[in-house]
Amino acid sequence: MPKGKKTIIKEIKLLEDNEILINGKEYIILETTENIETAKTMKVSSNGNRILRFENESKKARIDLKRSIDIIKITFKDEQRAKKFFKTKDRKLILPVDTKEIVTTVNSFIQARSIVCDYQDKNSKNYDRQIGVNTFYLFEE
Repeated sequence: MPKGKKTIIKEIKLLEDNEILINGKEYIILETTENIETAKTMKVSSNGNRILRFENESKKARIDLKRSIDIIKITFKDEQRAKKFFKTKDRKLILPVDTKEIVTTVNSFIQARSIVCDYQDKNSKNYDRQIGVNTFYLFEE
């Protein structure tokens, strides 16, 4: 959907507490409001967020397309390749000998970024001391 385009909502249905179906497409609710099913239009903002608008102009909700995004933990066996990867982010440096494990699967990029930031935050219980040295977290859709 092009940025700035408004879409009139013909069909809207709340699937779960954080999922909604709008005009046949599934979305994840990022910022909700009460009676979200009463939204009239959906607009894509300049930064790519999808915003639901209601008859009450001050009322808004933010949503994102539902995706399946794997957060993958890569652990390099060779420290030199890890340093090169840190600088270039070239995925060709990841070899079969390196450990690659799926940490979790999420439904939106905002959730994915939040989880990766949790691994980078020194005050978090999930903090990974090796992040940026020989361990990296990547997204794959």
